[in-house]
Amino acid sequence: MNMIEDYGYNGAPVEGKGTIPARVIAAHGDYYRVVCDEGECIARKKASAYHGNPDAVVPTTGDFVALKWNPHGEGRILATLPRTSKFERADPSSKGRKSQIIAVNFDTLFFLMSVNQNFSVRRLERFLSIGSASGAPVVVVLTKSDLVGKDELDAYLAEARAHANGATVVAISSQTGAGLEALAPYVQPRKTLAFIGSSG
Repeated sequence: MNMIEDYGYNGAPVEGKGTIPARVIAAHGDYYRVVCDEGECIARKKASAYHGNPDAVVPTTGDFVALKWNPHGEGRILATLPRTSKFERADPSSKGRKSQIIAVNFDTLFFLMSVNQNFSVRRLERFLSIGSASGAPVVVVLTKSDLVGKDELDAYLAEARAHANGATVVAISSQTGAGLEALAPYVQPRKTLAFIGSSG
């Protein structure tokens, strides 16, 4: 059983004797929870592989890494494998001087915005300008469609599509289930989805 393939591993080569591919499923400071064909474990970065190496990419949740598996304790992360997609924004704590990684190695990027006072064409355009550089397809999801009538929903859809720059736009309601079938083609085994939107 190849567990790592169930987590979307695309077969990128792993260099280093005795290393295997793993995926970071949680990051807590210097500690990472990773999953690989051997199972799950806690791992830490190998200091000499990252510290003082300006080309080393610090792992984050979603990254694939080269792992030295240890059946008796912590594993060691020897390298971060190349990312296939990345969504980042300006880090608010740095006054825009640094970027903040939000998600990596996803197959589809969803931007959620509800059809009420949360709807904003400016926010949609700002997101799409960043999302288009992520390396993955973008889908705009208008949520809470049950809050408006059909004509009003159609108007929201038309406005979003007019500013979506070719991205797919769908409307759904988690309350009634309306429109959820439009997401079915994306929700597939071994695929990673990233959801971005306003808090709440």
